[in-house]
Amino acid sequence: MQEYEGRIKLKFKMLATFYDLFDIPFRLNPAGNPRLALANKIPNAPLRILDVCVGTANSAIAVAQANNQNQIIGIDLSPDMIAVAENKIRKLGIQNISIREMDATKMSFKNGEFDIAMISFALHELGYELMMSILKEMGRVVKESGLLYIIDYEREEGLFKSIILSVHLKIFEPAHIQQFLRYDWNKILQSIGFRVTSIEKYLFSKLISACRNSGS
Repeated sequence: MQEYEGRIKLKFKMLATFYDLFDIPFRLNPAGNPRLALANKIPNAPLRILDVCVGTANSAIAVAQANNQNQIIGIDLSPDMIAVAENKIRKLGIQNISIREMDATKMSFKNGEFDIAMISFALHELGYELMMSILKEMGRVVKESGLLYIIDYEREEGLFKSIILSVHLKIFEPAHIQQFLRYDWNKILQSIGFRVTSIEKYLFSKLISACRNSGS
C-alpha cells in the first residue's frame, strides 16, 4: 500500500501544475465532454456526492456549477492536486465543494453516507486489485438507493483521434492501460452489487452509470 501511495503522490506532484491541460480537448468540444454529461445526469437537489480521486476537481466543479444544491466532498491522496483544486474552487467562488486528503481504499466515511459516488480518470491508474478495493469502498459508502458514476478512457475509432489517444496513453499512462480498456464493466460492477444502466461514449472517454442491484 505504501508503494501505491508513494507512486500516486510522486506522479501527481509532477503533473499537478499542468494537469488541467489534458482537459483542453473537452473544453473545445463541450458535446464530447463526459464531465458536463455527468453534471447533466445529476438532479439539482440536496444530494450528498462523493468524488473519489478528485484530482484538480474538474468533474466536481462541473457538477457543482450545474447543481448548486448538491453538496460535494472530494477526496484524493495527492496534496499537490488538492492544492490546485482548492485554488480553483476559491477563485470560482464555489461554495458546495469541500476536499479532504484521504486514501480511497480505506475511507473514513460511514456506510451509506452518500447519495452518489463518482470517480473520473483515476481507475486506470491502478492495478486490478487496488481498483476493486476502491470500487468496493465506493459501494460501501453509497446508500441503498444510491448511484455510481465512472468516467475513464475509451478507445477511439477514427484514425486521427485513435493516434492521438494512443500517443497520450503511451506517454502518460501505466503499462496496463490496454488491459484496462478491455475490462467488462457489467461484470465488474455486478460483482460489487451494482447494475450498469448505461455506458455512453464521449471524446477519448466513456461515462458509466450504475445503480445498486435490488437486494444487494
